Amino acid sequence: MEELVQKLALIDELETWKEYSQGFSPQDKKLAFERAQALWIARKVSENALYLHPDVISDLQRQSWIPNDLQKRMIWASVLVSAEGVRSRERFKSIKNSLINRYGRDWWEDVYKRQKPAFAAKERIRKQIASNGAAVNMLMANTHLFGEVARDQITSALSIVPKW
Repeated sequence: MEELVQKLALIDELETWKEYSQGFSPQDKKLAFERAQALWIARKVSENALYLHPDVISDLQRQSWIPNDLQKRMIWASVLVSAEGVRSRERFKSIKNSLINRYGRDWWEDVYKRQKPAFAAKERIRKQIASNGAAVNMLMANTHLFGEVARDQITSALSIVPKW
């Protein structure tokens, strides 16, 4: 069971978790998903790959990375804007159908509405990193002072995402 939790926490595509949990009882799956979810959220935040307002991230940390309903909507919006590549449209449709089936159309529409600011934050972070250049990015990754500057840039970009 612990092996499943660790494995799920390392998979970026949340919507594929059910494929990795075949053969487990419904109770074990539910428990594994809940435990893996908290680990996944903590990992994505540490990688700066979860596009949530800094206050929401602080709240999640205080909640031991266990999201409430509103925070789940924000997380799913972030997951949607993170989808890239040739399968992104197919993945979007799959996630949409899954969320509608599980939570209903109103819930999905709220997630959909939250995508735009999350995408704007993602693009702002991406552009900042690209404009820094390799040498500056290396300094940011390896020094405390420049690391603080990088964190401030990310916090500033994430602040455009609504916290409610």
